Amino acid sequence: MARWRLQAARRARQRSVFRFSPSNLTLLLVGAVGALPFAVMAALAMLVLIVILAIAGGSQMTSYSPDPSNTSGPGAGGSVLIELSGGNGRGTFNEAAVPDQDLVEPIKAAAGECDLLTPVIIAAQIDFASNFDPKKEGPEGRRGLSQLTPDVFNRFGRDDDDNGEASALDPEDSIHAHARYFCHLAGETKKLLDAGKVVGDHLTLTLMAWELGLEAVERLGGMPVIDLNSYPFRVRGLFPRYTVDSSATGTPPPSAKGATSDSGGGTSLVSKSQFEEMFPSRNSFYTYAGLTDAMAKFPDFAGTGDEQTRKRELAAFLANVDHESGGLVHVEEINRAAWGNYCDAGQPYGCPAGQTAYHGRGPIQLSWNTNYKAAGDALGIDLLNKPDLVATDPSVAWQTALWFWMTQRGAGTMTAHAAMTGGGGFGETIRTINGALECGGRNQAQVQSRIDAYKRFAEALGVDPGDESTLGC
Repeated sequence: MARWRLQAARRARQRSVFRFSPSNLTLLLVGAVGALPFAVMAALAMLVLIVILAIAGGSQMTSYSPDPSNTSGPGAGGSVLIELSGGNGRGTFNEAAVPDQDLVEPIKAAAGECDLLTPVIIAAQIDFASNFDPKKEGPEGRRGLSQLTPDVFNRFGRDDDDNGEASALDPEDSIHAHARYFCHLAGETKKLLDAGKVVGDHLTLTLMAWELGLEAVERLGGMPVIDLNSYPFRVRGLFPRYTVDSSATGTPPPSAKGATSDSGGGTSLVSKSQFEEMFPSRNSFYTYAGLTDAMAKFPDFAGTGDEQTRKRELAAFLANVDHESGGLVHVEEINRAAWGNYCDAGQPYGCPAGQTAYHGRGPIQLSWNTNYKAAGDALGIDLLNKPDLVATDPSVAWQTALWFWMTQRGAGTMTAHAAMTGGGGFGETIRTINGALECGGRNQAQVQSRIDAYKRFAEALGVDPGDESTLGC
């Protein structure tokens, strides 16, 4: 009986809502007409918001590109909001903006700890944390330039200035600990991205983890909605201060088109005569001018760290190139029977140049339509439709080799550039380039061939090859 009365009461309430008397209907019409201007204004506001979001990158508020090579933001070309908020920190470092010029070299050296980190990012974070006050004491025991907590510094801090003590109040120790911690967070957020547990661009998530911790980033699902007042974007707002041309803060990293340097990175480390002596049997296609032109577009290549590090990286690159191309003899893959094996037709862009068009070419034997597409996009060259440029334009050929060296992890866990500038050693470059076939005892003869070439080129450049234990893989 009680249930019946409750149902009856509900029906009565429903009838009272939907049954109108003439007077009620009149009042409703008058109210609707009165509210019409407000409804129109609300609709127009919503329309403007939709247009703004569409201009700002469309899907950036809800989804991000799963492309692991994308570090500049949602979508293939980054986003308007990220560029407006300061970019990705990969412009040319404005050294003059650093208040203490003695900190410039430590910042540049520390930035080589991993691919995501740059001097601009470090400088902006330090500015935000301490305004470059090396003696600042903050909450929770935070100290020094980067205001790391004691637990973080104890884990990542070392005696980088060789004064016998690791201290957060020593600027160089603080900067290098900063870099190690940042790169640790970068690695962990990359895992979350790859597992589909978070959304956001890699840099934003890393900076978010710096401020909130990795657990919070995972719990929040990343940053599905851009928050311009958050730590990542407040730090990004400082990037223009530490970038030579602030209008270029949203440009691609040094591995891409337009990244140039007066010093040309490592171009001063090897002369034309040295190059010719290193490769006495090389194909005339592989010119010294092509190499130096490509190197000028990658100023961080053989341009990161001290002179010994720079020379080792150049020697390591030339050694791997020597191995891959038979001493710069082969421009195209010699096994023509395999030319048709490098078309991944499952890609949305397909193989427009033909089934056999994406075979190995150039100093590092670039192959597969996916790699031609990725390299071309990074370099600003249509290699997907014109793959023969890698075999007909010496500069383009060298650029593709440096693109792989600087940006791709291949079969390894780091780029070859990071391996040589971050302490991984020559063996890690082998793992990146062909580790699946050579490392772990799979083909020790090939590994030894690369090591022998590395030692030979290191000697030619006048540098020690480094710890023997780091040469193999």
